[in-house]
Amino acid sequence: MISYNNKEIIFKGCPGCAYGKHEFNLECGMAYENDRFTLSQDWELPIQGFFIVSPKRHIEKLCELTKDERNEMFEIVDKTVKILRDNKICERFDYIFEEKENRHLHVWILPRYNWMNKIVNDIIDNIGIILEYAKTNFRNDENYEEIKRISDIVKNNFNN
Repeated sequence: MISYNNKEIIFKGCPGCAYGKHEFNLECGMAYENDRFTLSQDWELPIQGFFIVSPKRHIEKLCELTKDERNEMFEIVDKTVKILRDNKICERFDYIFEEKENRHLHVWILPRYNWMNKIVNDIIDNIGIILEYAKTNFRNDENYEEIKRISDIVKNNFNN
């Protein structure tokens, strides 16, 4: 189960596999998809422009990606950040690779906003505080509308 826009989504097994197979959808939809990867606004953490790149095949470790897959994953990250910068969504980003047992490897593209610096001195060392703050303070209709707008910008630019 995951929570998105204050709604619970039930699925079986790995969320990355389920999402890549279209076993569930998100209101903001996929910003980009090809045969090997998905790109979406992170569904549990309502931070504007916070995207997740995930392989469709079940890969738990970065070393399990082929060279071509790694290159493609980085190209998707690079293009996403360029779109976000070009559209004045955010200028600075952190990139976090997460390897979880029995879960998909994925890359978080985390925009770095001023509000984060007001909460903690070091964002990466205190990422849990930032993510909990977003879950507590940004689950509202206005923010979700902006998340959808940003996701649509990325989607439209990827498809051009």
